[in-house]
Amino acid sequence: MINAVFKKRRDNLVSFNIKGHADSVDEGYDLVCSAVSAISLAIANGITEVVKAKAYVEAEDGFLNLSLEDESDEMIHKCGVLMDTMLLGLKNVELSYGEYIKVKVEEVE
Repeated sequence: MINAVFKKRRDNLVSFNIKGHADSVDEGYDLVCSAVSAISLAIANGITEVVKAKAYVEAEDGFLNLSLEDESDEMIHKCGVLMDTMLLGLKNVELSYGEYIKVKVEEVE
């Protein structure tokens, strides 16, 4: 199961944490894992390489964490379209493959 948790502060997404594997089919053929990986890595790269945010990023097999919590409000706002796009993309994957992925948003201060 893939668990994706987004944190939101004052109507702005400030971090995401993705853990796990879908295990929907054999390794190397898992479309759910591939979709989640493609969406999340593209967004993380957009935030760090295109927007140039100094986000905290940690990645391992079956794990990706990105945090903008130490960034300025202006930078968090700049990254907002990408973060919202990622949330929308993963929620769409969840609609079709909810037995393999769960997406939630938590409010933080």
